[in-house]
Parts: sequence; structure tokens; C-alpha cells
Amino acid sequence: MNSDAEQLASRIADATLAVHDVLTIYLGEKLGFYDDLAGHGPSTPSELAGRTGTHPRYVREWLEQQATAEILGCEDPAAPAAERRFFLPAAAAAVLTDRESLLWSAARPRSLVALAQKLPALLEAFRSGEGIPEGTDDARTAQADLGRATFLRFLASDWIPRIADVDARLRSEPPARVLDVGCGAGWASIALAKGYPMVRVDGLDFDPRSIETARANAEVHGVGPRTAFHVADASSPGLTGAYDLVVAFEALHDMPRPVEALGAMRRLAAPAGTVLVVEEKSGESFSLPASPNDRLNYGWSVLTCLPSAMNGPGAAGTGTVLRRDTLEGYARQAGFSSIEDAGVVHEAWTFWRMKP
Repeated sequence: MNSDAEQLASRIADATLAVHDVLTIYLGEKLGFYDDLAGHGPSTPSELAGRTGTHPRYVREWLEQQATAEILGCEDPAAPAAERRFFLPAAAAAVLTDRESLLWSAARPRSLVALAQKLPALLEAFRSGEGIPEGTDDARTAQADLGRATFLRFLASDWIPRIADVDARLRSEPPARVLDVGCGAGWASIALAKGYPMVRVDGLDFDPRSIETARANAEVHGVGPRTAFHVADASSPGLTGAYDLVVAFEALHDMPRPVEALGAMRRLAAPAGTVLVVEEKSGESFSLPASPNDRLNYGWSVLTCLPSAMNGPGAAGTGTVLRRDTLEGYARQAGFSSIEDAGVVHEAWTFWRMKP
């Protein structure tokens, strides 16, 4: 197979097979099949169906598909269909059920299904030029779940400590104040509150359901008294602050008015405070062949981030591929003198420190 056409056809065939895996993993997570198998061990289709309130015939087909995809194991492939016992191998359990593991990936299919749910609206948006509001449950929960373990594991123990003066301020008296812009389900806020026992953290997000989730998560993790979450737009003129640290994780590129948001972040930071904007790592300019990060980011941008950034009059339409020159332009318009790479090592993100 040598021709470019044959190679592309083969690539599409392989991608189609991968999509089948993604969608069936989505079913398994949403229906509780993986968690059930992790708890009960090898099971027949009827046993799994009985415990999860599902239909045995659908369950049998799903189990057989998962076994052929080498996600589940089968103890007795030669047994009659109704008597075959399927199990979740240890490696699959770490990836699909252990939510504390950095390898946990069950939310990834959910994030891709959320993209598919938006496709009819996206077709119309391409024709009209309008944006698409965020809001599906799968999109909201997947984004939160995908960041949870990494924020809790690394934000206060590795990433912020690499910015020595910020780390020192968060550990010193008087207690520092932190603002998390676009906080979502609150995992960055919670990680900072847990890792820096003196700080007080405010989180802002325009989505009320995310804010409700953030408040509940903070209580579960014992930092409710030192965190507060608010339904608010980052560019709201009524916000007041003097925060020692203002952060925005993977949020600016989705905002229809990023310059206004950066201006608000600058205004809300204390005179000696730090503004930290964390964005997807992108190449300095458009080039081919593209880096893996740029290829991934363009996919996210077309399917969800650009439509979010196109909402409302005067929308900037930034998209996921937020290159340094574009970000510097936004920062200058917002009143910052410059930006610099804060030096935090991360394979997919760049931590940008804004200077007034």
C-alpha cells in the first residue's frame, strides 16, 4: 500500500475502528459496567445485566465486543454464549475504574461523545458564523474529570513550586488570596487550598452547575471554609480583588472577550500579585507537518473551543491554538507590558506569567 490515497483510506479505516472502541467504552462507563465488573469479578451477561438494570442481550453483545477489542477478558470463549464469563483485567481496571490513577481515561470517550452531540449545531454555526454555548452534561463532567487527578497531584506539589516567588507568597503570612478564573468543577482551586493551608481561594465560572459541583467537591476535600465559588463572568466590572495570585487554566481561548477578561485579571491582582494564564502548548507559527500538540489542538478548536469563542457580538474567535504572538497582543491591549514562560515543565501546557 504505497499511494497517498491508499494510506489515507487505511487511516480512516483505523480511525473508524478506534471510534467504535471510544463509543463502546462510553457505554460501559455510563452504564456502570466497568465498575461493576471491578467489584464482582468474572460475570455472565445475565449476571452483569441483573446487577446494572440492563438487558441481557445488549449486555452480551457489548461484552463480546469488549473482549474482541482486548479491553475485557473472557474465561471460557468456547462456552455457550449465555454462559461465557467476562472479567476486567487489572490493567483495564487502572485505566477505566481507578479515578485516583493518573492513567484513568474513562472520561476521554465522554469528552468525544460531547463533541458529537454538538455536530448538528456546529453544521449550522459554520453557515451562520454564530457561536455555540457550552452546556452538555457530558462536556461539563468530562472536562472536570480529566483534570482532577493531575491538579490534585501536581499543582501545589510541582507546578507552582517551580515559580519560586509565587510559591513563597502562598506559604507566608498574611494568608494569600487566590482567584481561579474559569474554575469549572473547582479542582485547581481545591488543589491550591489543600497544598497551601493558609490561602483563601475564590473561583469564578459563568456556569451555575459547575459552581454547584465545585462547592460540593470542596466540602468533600475539607477545604470548603477556605474556598468560595461564584457564578460570574471574569470580565464583570463589579468584581473586586487585590489577589496575590490570579490563575486561568485552559480558559482564555474559550472566552469570546479575552482582552476584557485579561484586563479584569490585571485589575483584580494586587500591585505585587501574579497573573498566570495556562494555555495549550502551541507552535510559534502555523507550519507543516504540524506537531502532535498542534494537530490535537486544532481538532478541539474546530469541534468545540472556537464555537465557544464565537459567542456574542464582537467575539474574538480565538480557538484552542492560541499562539504566543496572539496572546501577547491580547495582553498588551489589556494593559500588561509583556508575558513570559514561567518555566513550568508540562507536555501539553505553557504557563504564561503576565507582567504589568
